[in-house]
Amino acid sequence: MNRKPILLAVTVMVIAVIGLALAGPPQASAAPAIFASPIQAGCYLALLNQCKIHVDPFTINLASGRKLVYFSLFAIRSGRSPVAIYNWRPDLSNPAPLTGSTYTPSGVAKDFAVTCGYSYTVSLQGQDTGDSTFFQLGVTNPFTCPKATYLVYVPRVRK
Repeated sequence: MNRKPILLAVTVMVIAVIGLALAGPPQASAAPAIFASPIQAGCYLALLNQCKIHVDPFTINLASGRKLVYFSLFAIRSGRSPVAIYNWRPDLSNPAPLTGSTYTPSGVAKDFAVTCGYSYTVSLQGQDTGDSTFFQLGVTNPFTCPKATYLVYVPRVRK
């Protein structure tokens, strides 16, 4: 009887068991190291026929040793695809915030024109240097923009 195939199979199984034992338990995926304060937004009538979304101030918290890669605000109209209304990325004139700090966007960057009379939600997404992908940092409850008033001036000629 030829014992070589049996001996080879047993050797391969022993090597596989030893390899699995040395590998240890599977690694869990890393939790995000970037967080944000709650995000709140609402809609107002800027002009008689123009609505804007106002986003209340929010803060993005960065873990020690991490820098902000980007954050984006998305307006999501019910039944439509999300639309990026603000996208922040660092550059030479606007460097990434210091590691282990917080970042609060300026008020100028938080009012965005939208279509009146529709419901929206606003989503905040972000990424820091420790994360391999972006994370949803917050989302608002749905809110409805007021209806617009359109005035049309039609000159009237009198005889």
